[in-house]
Amino acid sequence: MFLSPVISTLEEHFPDAISEPELRSGDPWITVTRDRLADVLTFLKITPELRYNLLIDLTCIDFHPHPSRFSVYYYLHSMEHERKLMVRVRVPDDDPTLPSVITIYGTANWHEREVFDQFGISFRDHPDLRRILNPDHWTVHPLRRDFPLGGEEVAFTHNADAIAVQADTWTEPVREKTVQDYLGLTGEVKEGTIIINIGPQHPSTHGVLRVALQLEGETVLRAMPHVGYLHTGIEKTAENLTYQQAVTVTDRLDYVAPLSNNLGYALAVERLLNLEVPPRADYVRVILAELTRIASHLIWLGTHAFELGVQSMILYCFRERELILDIFEELSGVRMMTSFINVGGVRTDLTPQFGKRVREFLALFPEKLDSYEDMLTNNKIWLKRTKDIGALSQDTLIDLGVTGPALRSAGVAFDVRTAYPYCGYNNFTFAVPTGTTGDVYDKYRVRMEEMRQSLGIIRQAMDGLPEGPFRSDDRKVTLPPREEIETGMEQLIHHFLLVSRGFPVPEGEAYSLIESPRGALGFFVSSDGTPMPRRVRVRAPSFVNLQALEPMCRGGMIADVIAIIAGIDPLMGEVDR
Repeated sequence: MFLSPVISTLEEHFPDAISEPELRSGDPWITVTRDRLADVLTFLKITPELRYNLLIDLTCIDFHPHPSRFSVYYYLHSMEHERKLMVRVRVPDDDPTLPSVITIYGTANWHEREVFDQFGISFRDHPDLRRILNPDHWTVHPLRRDFPLGGEEVAFTHNADAIAVQADTWTEPVREKTVQDYLGLTGEVKEGTIIINIGPQHPSTHGVLRVALQLEGETVLRAMPHVGYLHTGIEKTAENLTYQQAVTVTDRLDYVAPLSNNLGYALAVERLLNLEVPPRADYVRVILAELTRIASHLIWLGTHAFELGVQSMILYCFRERELILDIFEELSGVRMMTSFINVGGVRTDLTPQFGKRVREFLALFPEKLDSYEDMLTNNKIWLKRTKDIGALSQDTLIDLGVTGPALRSAGVAFDVRTAYPYCGYNNFTFAVPTGTTGDVYDKYRVRMEEMRQSLGIIRQAMDGLPEGPFRSDDRKVTLPPREEIETGMEQLIHHFLLVSRGFPVPEGEAYSLIESPRGALGFFVSSDGTPMPRRVRVRAPSFVNLQALEPMCRGGMIADVIAIIAGIDPLMGEVDR
């Protein structure tokens, strides 16, 4: 049966390596044998009619106690042809190894380290295979299904002796730090250089980020990011919550854009359920996502300018952001962690004041944007601190998996909202801003224009907001209306069961991809048919984009490192997850 020209091409060239071809949500999925993985991925990348040049994600699912316990997934995108492909590899429990694909996709570096850290799968020929989120001296792999939630018991007086025994089975002796612990296994001591730390407690690293710098004078030779200081185990926690309960932990990922996280997660679960969302809910989701984008960019602009000496800018940006948070509070009663977008739609319908507040903001904000640019765009000091700083080529950025404003600033017009429209984004007219060089200044210009485009999208959504229900009427998933609960015992019992037990989701996997303020945000949800997910994987754009920090800094001045970090705009909550 013909499924896809991509699958047909692969089956023709690799007849013994390709199996289980299928289409899921329009995307082709294939399984590849371990011994031909590198060959297949190389073919997919270099063949002109395929050109899958961006590795969006690389992750793992544990199907314990199945004999082929692990499946590792490579999610690919073709910039040229705008299509996606999922490549799956089965990995047995008794030989958890795979070849590294860093030489094919540079972004695989941190992804493979994370899979090694969390699942214990080794990648042959990886140049720097160390843990990345968990402590170096751990011997366990927390995202394995047989590792319990809360596996590291908290020590109190009554159980201190037992905890000590447990720690012995979990860890190796802590050894003295070497230069490799700072600069990676490829780091080396060079005479006349020094190693200094920025962070992890530093006001200009945009969170709990540590960067180890190797300097020759004031020139940066290496800039090695160290992450994991904020690791909260959100993906593991989600395995032990019902699908609706897990919405609340998504708020804590990118905590200055929580509604974007809600949206990406809800779309993945809705794909598993094959659940249609009413048009009104889609429009409300778009309005909230774009307000969130503006609020997030205001945080970026205020802190970025403050770090480079424009101290008043942060006051103006927080002033306007407060207006957006007022809108969120009007709608949900909460200013930040709203959990308002959930599986099936949104939690409540719009309040009478919502439209008035949004239109007041739409009328006010363009003038404020102009005033920000009057302060910065042609400011000689601003230009000196941002022009020709932290630039990388388009090919390098794509190889490193960079997305969002950091990629578009180099001239690549990749935006998930236009490449793979969701929530009806294809019904709205907007431009995708791009730069030319990809330096810190271009990243600034792109984000400023993105805020203007978001205003236009919100205006169109408000003008075209349809009437109708704000969430699905599928009573197997969504709660009964309150008026029915108050008058019907059956509806009251149904409400109680949905809240206390959740709803089962058909077995399978689904991947959703949205455009968050920081780039392509992915949620890969695997269901085993129960009311709790088998796996919730978060493809955090900050985690992927942060890999580009070292090449952006290399050869530059130490004074520019903070500006480069701000240009990437990482959010450590989603980096560490």
